[in-house]
Amino acid sequence: MKKKIITIVSLIIVALLVVGAIFAIAIYQNNKGEEEIIIGEKIIEPDRIVYRNEQGEYFEFLKGEEKYNEIIEMLTKSITLQEKDGQTLTDEDIDQIHLKNCIEFDYKTASKNYIIQLEKNENQAVIKLGDTGGTVFTKKIKNVNSIKSKLKELSKGEKSYKLEYKEMISRNTLQYLEYKYTQQFKEIKFGTYQVQIKDMDQYEKFKAMCNLAFDEEITEDIFNDNVVILTVSLLPKINVKVSVGNIKYTYDRLENIYGEYTTHLLIVSKIVNTDCIYNKDLTEIETQVKNDEWKVEYNKETENLDQEIFVTDFEEFIKEYKNASTSITEEQAKQIADKGFEEAERVVGKFEESTQEVTTRTVKPNNFFTRKVSEGDKTYDAEIEVYVFTRVDDMNLNGVEIYVDKKLGKIIGGGAFGD
Repeated sequence: MKKKIITIVSLIIVALLVVGAIFAIAIYQNNKGEEEIIIGEKIIEPDRIVYRNEQGEYFEFLKGEEKYNEIIEMLTKSITLQEKDGQTLTDEDIDQIHLKNCIEFDYKTASKNYIIQLEKNENQAVIKLGDTGGTVFTKKIKNVNSIKSKLKELSKGEKSYKLEYKEMISRNTLQYLEYKYTQQFKEIKFGTYQVQIKDMDQYEKFKAMCNLAFDEEITEDIFNDNVVILTVSLLPKINVKVSVGNIKYTYDRLENIYGEYTTHLLIVSKIVNTDCIYNKDLTEIETQVKNDEWKVEYNKETENLDQEIFVTDFEEFIKEYKNASTSITEEQAKQIADKGFEEAERVVGKFEESTQEVTTRTVKPNNFFTRKVSEGDKTYDAEIEVYVFTRVDDMNLNGVEIYVDKKLGKIIGGGAFGD
């Protein structure tokens, strides 16, 4: 009897141990799912970590640096991904968070950053940014005081930045932007051009190009801690929103303002990710302007060109060219090219006839003279024999060339070159 009791008790103990083990495994697996590490598989390591301290100073830690690795290791132990579908925040909410003690994970070519709040906040600890606002991924992180203490230590001796920027509009009007100068910019769309200027020498070049004049002097010291972004646009109202991870430009058309460029200068702290500049899609504004027949002097419609000299319908020209058996002399081509240089003066400026040279070449027609505001540079798939007339400036650094076809004596394009 005694042996039976011992056996029964032993079985009960074993059964309890088995049940306990099953519950323990279930709890472990459940917790494992909830406690997924945020750094690594779930979030790609950022190209840089930006830390904002309580005094509003920003510090940058780049991927691969020892301090960067220390921060990643520290956060890995403190942050877990508890909610995949958390609450959503507005742009205004994010703006307020940016003004507080926080860490931001930033990427070179994407603005979908993560913000980690370091001030007491039980509901919004880790936030993933979106095109607008953000989504809360984690409501609470561990060891906040230790993280803050460590970041304070790591930032000692590091260069600090202020997230500051200034906008300036040139006093001088710009009636047109010469074609050769547009090549120095990134064309955003529809007569809007943008360039980053990183030193004083570059600034002086663009100052001359665009006849810039500002109420405040631009000095070499500005480039120590800032990047300068020049935007030239036919849309007269340029709006800018700046954050650590990106710069967003939007544009407005103002009533009764036509035909002049706005030249806008943004002086922005180097702590800002200037690899991420977003310009709002201008298609809607472009359509509005077209409907109102907004004409710009330097981009006249093709019907304003002399169609006896300039080709405006390239498909028709190519058909006629292929069937032609005629030819023109260089002297005849010169008289035609003179008309081309008169038109080119409006686009790229005047070059003296005394510098003119003539060569023969096979080229593809282009829209140098027929290019509308809403178009980019375009070439056509046809090989045409032409006289090439070239004129240059005094230093032989800048110039323009005109293409006159050798059969029909038509100007089929050209080009500008130089600084």
